[in-house]
Amino acid sequence: MSRRRGPVHLTIPAHHTSDVILILLTRAPDEDELHAAHYLVDNAVTAAWALRPDALEPVSLDHYRQLLHYVAYADLLDVALFLRGDTKKIRTLMDHATQHMDDFTAIYLA
Repeated sequence: MSRRRGPVHLTIPAHHTSDVILILLTRAPDEDELHAAHYLVDNAVTAAWALRPDALEPVSLDHYRQLLHYVAYADLLDVALFLRGDTKKIRTLMDHATQHMDDFTAIYLA
């Protein structure tokens, strides 16, 4: 039984728009799958923030989320859709988000 939640409103950074369109056309998720993937991304980012390294301790959840969306939104959505939004696989997406953040901070905080 599916849970109806209304339409998904994705806030897509402009530089990810074409990638997200390609992902949506390729994976062709229905509304429930898109909701589940969006939910998984939000929860994985929150979990990654909770376990962030000491160097990122001052970064708020909102800033962490904004930065990950800017850096890796399309990729995180793609992986979440690949995982079919399965919250049992949150660790996979969380590790993916953490790797993006590690790559970003290695370049810009070095």
